[in-house]
Amino acid sequence: MKKSYIIHLIVVIFIILNIINLKNLSLIDWDEGTFALQAKWLASMGLDGKPFNFQTPPLFQIIIAILFKILGCQDWILPFISIVFSAIILYIIFLLGKELYNETIGLLAVVIFISTEYFLFFSKSGLSDAIFLFFFITAIYFFNRSLEKKHNIYYLYCGIFTLLACYTKYTGPILFLIFLIIGINRRKQLNKYWLLFTIVIPILLLLPYLLIFIRIITIPGITQRYGKLLGINHLKFLYYLIRFAPLIFITAIFYRMKSKTDHFILIIIVIFFFVLGFYYPYFRLAFPLIPLFSLFSAGFLYQFKKLRYYLLGLIFLLNIFLGFNTITYHSNIPPSIGQKVESLCKLYNTNYVFALTPPNMVFYLDGSILQSDTHVPVRLTNIGYLKGSGFLKIGDNLLKNQKRVLFVYSSIFEDFEKKFKPLKSMANLTDSIEFIDAPIYDKDLFNPLRSKKQIYEIYLFEIEKLDTLSLNNLWEIGLLRGSTVIRK
Repeated sequence: MKKSYIIHLIVVIFIILNIINLKNLSLIDWDEGTFALQAKWLASMGLDGKPFNFQTPPLFQIIIAILFKILGCQDWILPFISIVFSAIILYIIFLLGKELYNETIGLLAVVIFISTEYFLFFSKSGLSDAIFLFFFITAIYFFNRSLEKKHNIYYLYCGIFTLLACYTKYTGPILFLIFLIIGINRRKQLNKYWLLFTIVIPILLLLPYLLIFIRIITIPGITQRYGKLLGINHLKFLYYLIRFAPLIFITAIFYRMKSKTDHFILIIIVIFFFVLGFYYPYFRLAFPLIPLFSLFSAGFLYQFKKLRYYLLGLIFLLNIFLGFNTITYHSNIPPSIGQKVESLCKLYNTNYVFALTPPNMVFYLDGSILQSDTHVPVRLTNIGYLKGSGFLKIGDNLLKNQKRVLFVYSSIFEDFEKKFKPLKSMANLTDSIEFIDAPIYDKDLFNPLRSKKQIYEIYLFEIEKLDTLSLNNLWEIGLLRGSTVIRK
């Protein structure tokens, strides 16, 4: 059987299994909720959801917003995007392996890659990592093609996908440095237009966003937001590679590099890892390194002519075993909390819900999210259609005319515990639900929430039983950054 047919078969099986499993998926990650709420805000032209805050570039949110506009604000849309782009990634890895080495190494790399816990998690998540990896690997693929063919069209394609990567994650611009160093090193293989199409034009097209970013967030705001995330964290990222892709990492280390193609991949790995190591250790940021290590791992297996497929099967099974709890994990707690709150609102005729929870929980709470001037960057309120929008104010307590209000509280918000604790004794606890996070987060030693229980409590406040001071304190908590006010 031709290797390309096997790849088609792998992709078809992958898509079928994930589409069947789609009904079991919900938004379990904080950032999934952030993406969904920002997309909802974009789709509704600022009338609902949470404002885009430049925490990440906007492309992923824009794609979700377009699909929300067409299909409605459905949670399955986010993992569906990851499934689609993950399927395409498998073809790109196969083509890259075929171009750099041969079809067999391309196939081996795909099989190794899909068995890693990284892929098993991100290929069905509602995060931007799958679509970013597609742009990242595709840009590398076309840059390699440009080295071989010297056609301007490949420089252009490389530039386009590099730009898309930059508009998806802030780690995208590392590609500019990668291509610049490789381009200078192998300049004899490139024509005079490579720098223009691969680097200069994409940077010029990225500048408008960067200027808006600086104008709205401001230099002091950027320094405050990202300065604390900088450090020397290379060993922590190395831990992620060993923890979540141990067999790939080990076999890749034993691969003997001989050719220019080996050095091409090595340079990409070294530059990306070196730059990434100066940022805060989020395990997902190391994901783009996994398919590159898969190529070296495949090259190592390829050396064992008669044993290569037995070794491949062994690595595949061991990887599946190591990531089995990630494969089987699913949680319906976020949507079930939303359903519980909805039923309580109807039972007690409640018009307002306060939520001090992660954004993924907020997404499942029906109603219109009311914006507070503490939630939106000041300069953003003066742009376009937002200029005339009304924002909740500390002094305008809308609860004064209400009979009841529901408050959904998450135990992970420890900073708010002192402010909220005195009010708890004045409310009725209607329900308490524990959320078990995905196993992959429990394996992340540098996850600050790793050892903390996530308990979600739903409180019912009778407004007439609150004195003026307590009522104002409750209102102020609802307007704090991190809290959400929802009108039914």
